[in-house]
Amino acid sequence: MRRIVMGRSESGKTQVLSDENIDPITIALLPGAAVHRMWELDEPTTLPVTAAQGPADGMFFPGPGGLRFGFISIPPGLSYEPPADLPAEVMVAAIAEADEKLPGMMATFDERFPGIHTTHTVDFVVVLSGDGRLRTDDGVDVPLHPGDCVIQNGSAHAWFNDGTQPFVFCYSLSGAH
Repeated sequence: MRRIVMGRSESGKTQVLSDENIDPITIALLPGAAVHRMWELDEPTTLPVTAAQGPADGMFFPGPGGLRFGFISIPPGLSYEPPADLPAEVMVAAIAEADEKLPGMMATFDERFPGIHTTHTVDFVVVLSGDGRLRTDDGVDVPLHPGDCVIQNGSAHAWFNDGTQPFVFCYSLSGAH
């Protein structure tokens, strides 16, 4: 996915600071899913921005005052449940991979409910394509379609794909106290 970062030169003129493709992050625990970490801040922005930041490598979810912006693609049929016959060492390696590529993500999941996770963020989500579903920790399902917007306020939730095409959404996560 292409990311174009605009800012200002030292003389104050608008300029393109960066124009590059951002590779998706994939993990074995979520086969077929892809995360594009497009822009991440761990503290409030100071303007003018005169340099593009490097690749995202910090915690997946922001702390208070931080911000995350990106895209998630969920394949049809993703269940969040590993195969029952998956060897323990394979599961341990998959969890380690997830912790390395998306630091802090695994700690947000509720082991009692597949896919359900809770973060200390306010999430702004816009569905771009596909037919999805938001599930709460008490089993309430909310169907989602292109153009739908969801505002999560630190509430437990999971994302599912009920269609035949990838369910793709854009997110902006604002770290909260």
